[in-house]
Amino acid sequence: MAYTAPEIDLAAPSGVLPAGSSYLDPADANTYFANTFNAAVWAAIPTGDQTIALAEATKWLEALCWKGEKCDPAQPMAWPRKMDASGCCSEVVCTTLPPAMIQATAELALALYQNKTAIIGGSTNSGAIKTATLGDLSVTYQDAGSGQTSKVSNSAPLVLQKFPWLVDLLSPCLLDVATGGARVLHRSCMTSYAGGRW
Repeated sequence: MAYTAPEIDLAAPSGVLPAGSSYLDPADANTYFANTFNAAVWAAIPTGDQTIALAEATKWLEALCWKGEKCDPAQPMAWPRKMDASGCCSEVVCTTLPPAMIQATAELALALYQNKTAIIGGSTNSGAIKTATLGDLSVTYQDAGSGQTSKVSNSAPLVLQKFPWLVDLLSPCLLDVATGGARVLHRSCMTSYAGGRW
């Protein structure tokens, strides 16, 4: 699926998303969802709410650390990017959004629309939950700090903690997500990785 990245207001202050900015507009998301099981669900959302959901998804994806570099250092959003061919991109990309980013933006927008408090609010718990019980129902999350394996640690960005499927989808695009060892990565990201997990 070829996609041309949205025009970016390069006059906007660096690091600040212009109002309503998104990697996708509702028409792009409609094209993505057209051949998915969620086509009717997405189509039932009013266009104004689709726009807001896509902007919210973009905001959370902007918080992640990406391989490559911005096409223009002054552009306010992380994408489009220049990078070598990888599982994320088949070539140096400055005019297109990789399919994984299209999917991540659209699916995250739908998930955030369906659960508006998924990332912030709706809970007073912080970090990973070991056990939560309600009657006969219970949920246990693995404690990444105790030597057990977990895809996403409780020190990962909240969007990855709440939607760990993003790691599978975006790992080829994310900066050093699959490598081991604790270290501080790129200065602009100011992110620490522990044990090869976010």
